[in-house]
Amino acid sequence: MFETTNGSRDEGPTVMVAVSNPHTESALITLAGAIARHEGGRVLATHIVTVPDQTSLEKAAEDRTGLDESSEELLAAAAADAEAFYVPIETKTILSHRGIEEVFDAARTNDADTVVMGYGGTRFAGGRVEGSLDELTHDLPCDFLVLDGQRLDLSDVLVPTAGGPSSDLSAEVARALRDAVGVDVSLLYVVELGEEESGREFLTGWADGHGLGDADLRIETGGVEETIGRVGEEYSLVIIGATERGLLSRIVRGSLAFETIENLDTPVLLAERPSARSLWERLFGGR
Repeated sequence: MFETTNGSRDEGPTVMVAVSNPHTESALITLAGAIARHEGGRVLATHIVTVPDQTSLEKAAEDRTGLDESSEELLAAAAADAEAFYVPIETKTILSHRGIEEVFDAARTNDADTVVMGYGGTRFAGGRVEGSLDELTHDLPCDFLVLDGQRLDLSDVLVPTAGGPSSDLSAEVARALRDAVGVDVSLLYVVELGEEESGREFLTGWADGHGLGDADLRIETGGVEETIGRVGEEYSLVIIGATERGLLSRIVRGSLAFETIENLDTPVLLAERPSARSLWERLFGGR
């Protein structure tokens, strides 16, 4: 692995962004900038360039004139977009023979608290992933946020929830967007017919417990996947927490957990939190 770094380090949580496409860079930085501002942290923008196996990293590092130009342009745009959130930003170009694996390594090496990346960015060209993918994604080094969508025109967000650590992460992201960008937040709980009253009681308590007492509460009946797909069309972003371990593994393989959600015109942010890592540990040095 070879790295080129620009910027300065600051104390506070690190939100690492894996940028790979000029069309998605702004949306990813918007998410990362809002989270970093909300938590008093910094943004680390990384451009991971996958080098073919037949080309040594040394050779690639020696002949990188064109690479530096394109990478610097992408990372310069990321730095400019982060300025809107008044947060420190550091940029890195990383040469590697690996794709998604390098994201995990970079997250660990840079002590990232959160990784933000694009769904398209998980399909890195080349790279030897399959053998260790399950091991990687079942031992997440930090919180992961994967955006399926190229643009964000944020005005309101929908957070479906049934409880659990990754739904806690969804709530944190929604609060960050509410406080940093001013979006309206709605919460969705899907119940069976006749369970609306108990569902509203649950969702009211969940909202209050997650600092979202001002959110609009929606209790809907029907199938979970179909309901999220139908209601999600009304919003500018849907934030979905993983309901089971290994959601990221299926994302990386190119198969989202919910087929209906993948077909939504609304951008979807998929959130997965390491099950063994609590919020207290994340904020107060549990690693």
